[in-house]
Amino acid sequence: MSTIGSRIRQKRQELGMSVDELAARLGKNRATVYRYESDDIENFPISIIGPLAEALQVSPAYLMGWIETEQPATKDDDGLAEIVKIFTALSSENRAKLLELSRLYLTSQSNTEGKQ
Repeated sequence: MSTIGSRIRQKRQELGMSVDELAARLGKNRATVYRYESDDIENFPISIIGPLAEALQVSPAYLMGWIETEQPATKDDDGLAEIVKIFTALSSENRAKLLELSRLYLTSQSNTEGKQ
């Protein structure tokens, strides 16, 4: 069973991205990225899942281990059908986590757009 850390490391390496490059994209230092990859962080910060997924060109659900598909949702109907399919397949606990992640992502997007 793969962990969030192993998925991060594997995808980073597949993309030919260095730890320093990923750290720069996330606004973190290399030690933090190493901690993410080695699963040394007990309570992985949900706020970093969205930016990590974007940098690694995968879906947040893939990083969390909720789905096995690496690629982000397709552009057919903006991924709505895939989102519904994924959401309905999740346990109640994981649905709550996904909703929390979605809310954090929206807040992050709003803050980013406001700074531009």
